[in-house]
Amino acid sequence: MRVTRLFALAVALCLILGGCQRTGELENQAYVLILGVDLLPEGGLRLTARVPKVGNSAPEGDKSGGGSKYLTFAAEGDGWAGAREALERATPRPLNLSHIVLLVISRAAASEDGCFDLLRQIAETPHLYTTARLVVCAGDAGEFIGGLQTVIGTQLSAELNAMLNHYANEGFIPESSLADFYYAGGSVYSDPVAAYATMSTAPRSEGADSPEPGGSAEAVPMQQRYEGAALFREGRFIGALGPEDTRLLGLIRGDIGALTVDVDGSPVELTLQGGAKRRVDMGEGGALLRVDMDFKTLDAVMENRLQSVSDRLRSSVMDLIARCQALGCEPFGFSERAAARYATLNDWLSCDWRRLYAEAGVDIRVRMRKL
Repeated sequence: MRVTRLFALAVALCLILGGCQRTGELENQAYVLILGVDLLPEGGLRLTARVPKVGNSAPEGDKSGGGSKYLTFAAEGDGWAGAREALERATPRPLNLSHIVLLVISRAAASEDGCFDLLRQIAETPHLYTTARLVVCAGDAGEFIGGLQTVIGTQLSAELNAMLNHYANEGFIPESSLADFYYAGGSVYSDPVAAYATMSTAPRSEGADSPEPGGSAEAVPMQQRYEGAALFREGRFIGALGPEDTRLLGLIRGDIGALTVDVDGSPVELTLQGGAKRRVDMGEGGALLRVDMDFKTLDAVMENRLQSVSDRLRSSVMDLIARCQALGCEPFGFSERAAARYATLNDWLSCDWRRLYAEAGVDIRVRMRKL
């Protein structure tokens, strides 16, 4: 019995020590946290990867521990496969794509007809983390990524997750991931959306506490701004919404349930009761898109002012839907409701929903009351 126990202990020690030996493999990989995709003038792709340093990678003799904790690698190639292979050659460790937090694609690349096919190839890459946030940036994705640093937190991945969750919860950007785009972009229903980002042309100094003269009333230490929604039609970028329109889109889609509006110079918080109710009425004259929204507020507002806010919100929603109809983009979720009227997929495909949607009438009802 004692011999058996000693043998079991010896085996356990071998496994433990072997495991410790294998942990060194962590430092032999480049864990990509952010991946950027840019379109080259000649038609190829440039990939930019933001990678954390693992362990003590400071130069020998440097005891300060200073410098950035992250490295940026970039490489160019023909298509996703070629650019990825070039990035592997440029990076001194095997690329590990299982920890990606953010996938940034430039507006130019997203506007190409092959955008969906490119993102499909990326999403289908083995071991790539497809729940990474998808962002379309107005300028160069490589520059956007190269300037990313921690602002409040100490880890870039945690910083990005916290920040993007905050913006999405407030409705300034839509909830969007590579997986969401992959499934919605290949469906026959509503079009996908992604977060939209810009780069400030006037970088703020860290700890800035006052806006620049004549500039924005905001003072922030980061150059990257996530504020809006990227619209797609048939998998290709066709335009962007500002943050206020993105919040209206979030209300209609059910992504957010509250909205703060200005009433006579004072902020008033409106809470959407039961979510926006979307419906599509079909008739011989075409389709009618309906949205009903019931809001309540605890703030002290005169009834006549609430009616004014209701009229203003209704007009804004009407305008938003009309602009998307003109673009041929349907990000609201009407398609799924219209499709429920058809018995088979072939019936749905034969109804020419794109045309019906573009020509549809719109009926918006907004009601507000004070609790």
